[in-house]
Amino acid sequence: MDSLIPTTARVSIQKAIDIIQNTSAYPLLHNFYKRSSRNELLFVGGATFLTLYNLISYLKSKRQKLNLPPRVAYGLPLLGHLPYLLYDGSRFLDWCVDKYGDVFDLSLPGGVITVTSGRSAEEALKASAEDLSLEHGVLQDVLFMHYVFDPMTFEVAFQVNPSVAKDVVPASMMPKYTAGILRGLDRALEERMGDKDRLVIDKPSQFLQSFVGYMSVPTLLGEELESNRQVIQSFAEFTGDVTSNVGIFLTLPTCLHRFILPYLQRVHHHRQVMREHVMPVVSARRQKMREAEARGEPHHLPKNFLQGLTEYKKPDGSQYEDEEVARSVLMIAFAAVHTTSMNLSFCLHWLMARPDLKATLEKEINQVLGDGPITDEGLKQMVFLDQFVRESLSQSVDKLANGKKVLPEQGYTFANGYQVPQNRIVQSMNRRLNMGLNANREQVQDMDPSASGTKLPTNPSREFVTFGLGRHLCPGRFFAVHEIKLSLITFLRNFDISPLSGKPAQPVQYLMGYIATNSEEPLVLTRKKRV
Repeated sequence: MDSLIPTTARVSIQKAIDIIQNTSAYPLLHNFYKRSSRNELLFVGGATFLTLYNLISYLKSKRQKLNLPPRVAYGLPLLGHLPYLLYDGSRFLDWCVDKYGDVFDLSLPGGVITVTSGRSAEEALKASAEDLSLEHGVLQDVLFMHYVFDPMTFEVAFQVNPSVAKDVVPASMMPKYTAGILRGLDRALEERMGDKDRLVIDKPSQFLQSFVGYMSVPTLLGEELESNRQVIQSFAEFTGDVTSNVGIFLTLPTCLHRFILPYLQRVHHHRQVMREHVMPVVSARRQKMREAEARGEPHHLPKNFLQGLTEYKKPDGSQYEDEEVARSVLMIAFAAVHTTSMNLSFCLHWLMARPDLKATLEKEINQVLGDGPITDEGLKQMVFLDQFVRESLSQSVDKLANGKKVLPEQGYTFANGYQVPQNRIVQSMNRRLNMGLNANREQVQDMDPSASGTKLPTNPSREFVTFGLGRHLCPGRFFAVHEIKLSLITFLRNFDISPLSGKPAQPVQYLMGYIATNSEEPLVLTRKKRV
C-alpha cells in the first residue's frame, strides 16, 4: 500500500503525525479515540469538517471586506439555530426580523445561510439567475438533478420551457384542456379503484403523484401517449426517484455519491421509456410537419407541451434532436408532478382537517354544477373554490424557501447595502410574505379562505409569492391550479376521504422546522353512494 503513496506525501503525513504526538493534547485525544464508538467518531469528524468549512468561508468573506448581514445571536455549537426552528420556527423567525431587520444570517448544521424578508425577500425572488441561482442552489445542491440530467436538458428547462409554457399553457387555454385532464382523472380512478367501494392509500404522496401523472400526460404530451401506462408510470415515479434520495445525498460526502448512484436512481429506466415511447412520437410529428410544409399547408397538429418542444428553434435556426426532446420530457414530468401533487395533497388535508370548509365547498359544487359536467363557466362562478385553493397555497409553503445560491465572485449586494459572499445560500421567508409579514399564523383554525377576497390563486402579489415574482413567475401555474380544482371537484363529488387512523388530519408538516412537507399518514377513500 505504501508504494501507492508518493514519497513526498508520506513524509508530509509523518511530519503531521509527529507534530500531533508531541502536543500536550495528544494523550487526551488518544484516550478519547480509544473509548469512543464508531458513531461518535463519525459525528465528531463530521462536525469538525463543517466547523472548519464554515470557518474558511467566514475568513474568506472577511478578507473580501463585505458588508455582511448581522448574524443572529444565541447559535448553539454544531446545531446553530436549528433547535429554535424546530421548537417554534415561525415565532423565532418573526423575532429575528423584529430584532435584525429584513436581512440576517442564521447558522445551521450545513453552514451559514442568509435569510430575507419584506422588500429584501422580494428582491431575492426577482433577482437575475446570474446573481442568485435556483438551478445551482436547489436543483443541483439539494435535489442533485445534475446526476439525472445533462447540460442540454438544463438548457431546455431554463431557456426553452418557460417560453413554451407561456405559449402552450396560458390561462386562455385552460378550457380546452379540461376534457383531457378529466379523461386522465377517470383513467386514474379506474386503475386504482375499479369497482371497489373503499381503498386504503398507504402512501398518499405516491398515490397523488400517479394521479397527477394520469392527468398531465394527455395535455402535456398528447393523445398518442395519454393511455401509455409506461410513460404515465415513468412520469409519476420519476419525481419520487429524485426526491426520495435527497437525504442520502445530503448526508454523504459528494466524493462518495458516484459509487452509490447506480443503486439509488432508475435514471436509465426512465430515459429508456422516453426513448422507446416518446421519441417515436416526436419523429412521427416532425415527419408530418415536413410533409405539410412540402404541400404548403399547415400541419394541424394539436398544441401541447411536447409539440412546443418539437417545433422549437434555437436562435441559430437549428432544433433539438428527437432523443433530446424526448429526454427533456422528464424535466417536464418533475415540474408538473412534484409541485401539483404536493399542493393537491395540502388541499385535501386542509379539507379533512376543516370539515366546515369541506361542507362549504361541497355546497358550492352542488349549487353551481349539480349533477352536470364541469364547465368553464361553472368554474368561473365557484368563488369559494378559488379562495380555498389560494389560501391553501398561501399556508402550505416553506418558511425558508427558494434556496438560491450566490454566483458572482464578488458576492451579491442588496439594495439596503448588505452583501453576501459567493456560494452563500439566500432564503426567502415566503410563508411570512404570504401571511402579511406574520409567519406565526399557522393554527388549523386560522385557515381563512375569505382572506383572499376576489383574488385568483394564479395572480401573484407581494402578499402571495407561492408561484414566485417578476421574471421568475411560474409559467405553469394556470395548468397546475386547473388540475387541482378539477381534482378537488371530482374527489368531493364521488368520494369521502379521511385519515385511516381516525385522528385529525395534519395539513402541513415541517421538516427541520421550516420545509413544508405532506403528511404520509395512510388515508381511506370511500365511494359515495348515489341517491
